[in-house]
Amino acid sequence: MAKTIQQIQRVNYHTHCERCRHAKGRAEEYVKEAIRAGVSKLGFSDHMPFYDDRFGLRMPYAELDDYLREITELRRACREKLMIFRGFEGEYVREDNAFYEKLLSREDCDYLLLGQHFYEKAEGELVNVYQLDSTEDYEIYGRNIVEAMRTGYFRYAAHPDLIFLNDFPWDIHCERACDSIVEGAVRYGFALEYNANGFRRGKKQYSDGERCPYPHDRFWEKVKEAGISVYVGSDCHEPGQVYDITVETAYGKLQEMGIAVRTDWIE
Repeated sequence: MAKTIQQIQRVNYHTHCERCRHAKGRAEEYVKEAIRAGVSKLGFSDHMPFYDDRFGLRMPYAELDDYLREITELRRACREKLMIFRGFEGEYVREDNAFYEKLLSREDCDYLLLGQHFYEKAEGELVNVYQLDSTEDYEIYGRNIVEAMRTGYFRYAAHPDLIFLNDFPWDIHCERACDSIVEGAVRYGFALEYNANGFRRGKKQYSDGERCPYPHDRFWEKVKEAGISVYVGSDCHEPGQVYDITVETAYGKLQEMGIAVRTDWIE
């Protein structure tokens, strides 16, 4: 028998804080809210600061050590009330394998989430998914995610259907991008995240109907058919969002679609 939403263990592995420059609240405030909300496992995954500070709206690389030190201190102080994990959400860039390995070799970094806000073209150009003018590159985005799956550096893919925040009619490029990601997840036993923050953005009229920017039902129907492991990520940017009504909405939607969720920490 499937668990009710109330019976599901409360966890969140996708958490940001003020260091990313577009979230509110100190890490300590997220911890306090997690304890208040009955969360048992909290993962901090602020946006990965690359060594050359190539992307905006995230902590500078100079703050990386301070961030991990702060989360480690909170983990130590709250170990009897809450299990805390330390990590980053970041893009996969082919030339940076040594950087990911260096992060993961640290004793104070537990995991990396794949958040492909930028995708890499064959010639090395990095493209912002928020600034597309067609679906032409969607398949490249999908292949980037599959490449990242293959490396073993990332725990799971956050908002893998992020590209659908763009308003383009569904076409063959959309279809192939989704199929690529789903087939890759099956091939590599790679989990995907159903992202609650897409619901917080609200519904609007798109070319393919009224919907939230993501999660996109057509993508998740393919996930259901493939039987892939799915996590719900709050993707919280304010302490009150750690485990809010939007997270419960995400669990409810997955339940309606018949998609099983997991809450365990991936070893």
